[in-house]
Amino acid sequence: MTITDDNPLAQNISLAPTLAEIRAKERVMAAISQLSRGEAIILTDGIDSSTSGEIVFPAARIRTTDAAFAIRHSSGFLQVALPSDRCDALLLPTQQGAAPGTAQCVTVDATTGITTGISAADRARTIRLLASPDASPASFSRPGHVVPLRADAALPTSDFGHPEAAIHLVAAAGFPPAAVLTTVVGTTHPTDVASGNDLHEFARTHQLPVVGLRDLDSEKTPLPGLHVSVDLPSGRASLESFTDLGHNYLVVAVGEVSGREDVPVHLLPADQVLIDAGSPRAEPRILIGLPQTAEDEYSRAIDGLHRQHSMIRAILRRLGCLSVVCP
Repeated sequence: MTITDDNPLAQNISLAPTLAEIRAKERVMAAISQLSRGEAIILTDGIDSSTSGEIVFPAARIRTTDAAFAIRHSSGFLQVALPSDRCDALLLPTQQGAAPGTAQCVTVDATTGITTGISAADRARTIRLLASPDASPASFSRPGHVVPLRADAALPTSDFGHPEAAIHLVAAAGFPPAAVLTTVVGTTHPTDVASGNDLHEFARTHQLPVVGLRDLDSEKTPLPGLHVSVDLPSGRASLESFTDLGHNYLVVAVGEVSGREDVPVHLLPADQVLIDAGSPRAEPRILIGLPQTAEDEYSRAIDGLHRQHSMIRAILRRLGCLSVVCP
C-alpha cells in the first residue's frame, strides 16, 4: 500500500533545515566553542520557556575562580556529571533516597591536596580529580563536598537530561566526559532558581552562551544499523534500517536520489519493500518499510518526515535529497 493522491497526508516535503533548526545548531556550536576554551555556558530545559538553568564547566579545566563563580551564583551545590561506567570504576554508588531521576552518587572529597574540602579551591581540586583518567577509588574520601552525578551516555539525544547533555557538550569540546553543573539562582528573586527572562539576563550579563536540551537534537545522525548496497534490475540501490521513537523502519533508495527535488517516497509494509525495489521501474525513488500495516504507522511516518530532528529526516538528508513527495 502506498499513500495516494487522495490521501490528505500526501504532500511535498522540503528537507532543507528550518530556521529553528539553524538557530539550534548555532546555539550548540557557540556552547561547544565556549567550553573548548574552558569557559562556562548555561544549559537550560527550554530556550523559549526555561524553568531553570545550569552553569556548566568542563570538569577537567575548572579553576578556583570558576568554582567560586559557580558557588556565588548558585545555591553552592556543585555536581559533576560522569558516565555510569566511570562512576562504577570509582566505586561511586547512588545515594540512598536520591530523588528519582537525579542519580546522585555518594559525595566525595579529594584525599590529598585539600583542607576541609568546602572551599572553592578544594572543590575545584576534587572536581578536576573526578575528571582525571588517573584517579582511582582511593583518590577520594566519602562523604565529601562534591556530588557526582551518574549519567547514561547511551541515551539518544531526545532523552537527554542535564547530566547527559552536559557530558555530551563537554566531550564535543575536546575534554574528558565530566561536566560541572550547578543551578543558577534568581537575581530578581534570590530565594528561587532563575528562569525565563531572569535566566537569560544573567547569561547576557556574564556573556555566557545559552543552549537548550532539545537544541542537541540538531546534531542527530542516524544510529548504526543495517546499511548495504545492492544491484537491482532498475539499478544500484542502498538499503538500511533505523529506529525512530522506538519504531523500526527499513529504507531503500532506488537509483540516484542525491541532489534531487521531489523524490517520490513510497510507504509500504516492510515485507513489500524489496519486491517493489526489484521492479524494473527506472524512476529514482525511496521506499520506506513500515513495521506494521496499521493506518497509524503511515501517519507516524509522515509525522517523522515533518518533525524537526527526526531520524527519518536525518536519513533522507544523508541520502542527499532536497525534497520528497509522497505520490
